[in-house]
Amino acid sequence: MTHTLQVIVLLAIAPALQGVLAALRARLSGRPGPPVIQPYRTLRKLLNKEALVPAHTSIVPLLAPGVALGSTVTLAILVPPIAHGRLSISSVLAIAFTLALGRFVLVVAALDTRSAFAGMAASREMLFASLTEAPLILALATSQLGSDLFGSLLASAGFLIIILAETARMPVDNQETHYELTMIHEGMLLEYGGPPLAALTYASYVRQAALFVLAALLLPGGALVACGAVVTIAVIVPVIERSFAKMRLFEVPTLFVAALILTLASIAIRIVGVGA
Repeated sequence: MTHTLQVIVLLAIAPALQGVLAALRARLSGRPGPPVIQPYRTLRKLLNKEALVPAHTSIVPLLAPGVALGSTVTLAILVPPIAHGRLSISSVLAIAFTLALGRFVLVVAALDTRSAFAGMAASREMLFASLTEAPLILALATSQLGSDLFGSLLASAGFLIIILAETARMPVDNQETHYELTMIHEGMLLEYGGPPLAALTYASYVRQAALFVLAALLLPGGALVACGAVVTIAVIVPVIERSFAKMRLFEVPTLFVAALILTLASIAIRIVGVGA
């Protein structure tokens, strides 16, 4: 698969991946759940509604949906072809900065709305981001240290914890809640509606799909292994959501410490292996 075709496929199936995750979580909870194509219907419904953006603000909330969507499309482009599966250091830093740019714009826009709930969600988002960036960069950088299976599994496990935080999933966050006091990522989008909200929602779908592929590329093997790893992660994430309750806010950093320890252990194992 060429890189251009991979980007097109990633952008096209990103909502379907969200639908699969929602359906699996519902089935594990004993509910029929929504159809897999429900995210596409949600995007179409939002596109047909009136555009709503916060009033009496600067131009930042108006530009935020476009910048957030552009940053996630750039992230999809930065994902290397699954046939190669190795990230350069420059690509790792570019991915980290692209994620940071999308997050920064959303946080600034949320603060500019002067909404108490959006501001609370923005502060929590930045707190978690400061704790997840180091393990994210280290986990992606381990692909430069060889293809040791055990070390790759440790890096993938640490990156999986980062995925739970970046995609607003249990036990870090809950996508299905509508209680403003507990919303983190979704809390920053409360003031949007219509096509701007559709752009922000689609951006979250693309970011989630790109992170899944990046986690799969940390494992040694070719394209078939990477595709199988994406399917496996798509099953593991709903199982984790079903098995754990939402953690208290001050307990969440322990998860990120665990992710950092896993990535550092992966690097140590590979360095020792190279030395031996």
